Amino acid sequence: MITPEAGSSETVIPDVRPQLTMEGFIHDLNNIFQTLMEAGDLLSEDPAWQGVSAAILRSVERGKEISASLRVHQPMATVETVVHSARTLVEDSLALRRGPNVAFICGLQPGLVLDHSWAWERVLINLFTNSVRAMPDGGTIVVNARQDGDAMEIVVSDDGVGIDPAVMESLFEPNVSTRVGGGLGLYIVQSIVQQHQGEVRAANRPGRGAEFVITIPSKMSRVRTAQA
Repeated sequence: MITPEAGSSETVIPDVRPQLTMEGFIHDLNNIFQTLMEAGDLLSEDPAWQGVSAAILRSVERGKEISASLRVHQPMATVETVVHSARTLVEDSLALRRGPNVAFICGLQPGLVLDHSWAWERVLINLFTNSVRAMPDGGTIVVNARQDGDAMEIVVSDDGVGIDPAVMESLFEPNVSTRVGGGLGLYIVQSIVQQHQGEVRAANRPGRGAEFVITIPSKMSRVRTAQA
């Protein structure tokens, strides 16, 4: 509470800073998620809207996982699981807005495991979304992952319009985009990759499309053996 000096007639203004903590932020988000879940449940009662309802509920669960990741230890997951979750969210988004037809081709080495799986879902969701925007008429997103010596390599490529050379050098900086209101997605990608002591590189592919290559040191990832 902020109090006035003695003899002052100023209005007492409550100190709201405790309400602005991370816990309060997550609490408010969860209230919003609960409303969306109730709306999704209501839509599910109508067969004509069951597909939309399922997509909404999956997106809400994803949002709850992201908010939870801000305060709790995130689980490990296989690369296959992380890619599937990110791909499903992007496909749901395309279906809901009747977006273009986008196909996924995945070449994932079995047994690759990532720590902090929800963070890596955010990385892939942002990369997939970036590719979708570069393919307004549809196209293909290719995801490959393999263990390469003492590092894991994840490659996401598309056959879209490619990266504008004018922004290539500053591509991962905040608020750099050729799209109005954009510019944070790739900054989030790089931030998460760097938090895991990795690196991410971007380039235009020969002919058409863009490619993003993520390299993660083995101490931040692992290969699950057949016995594990």
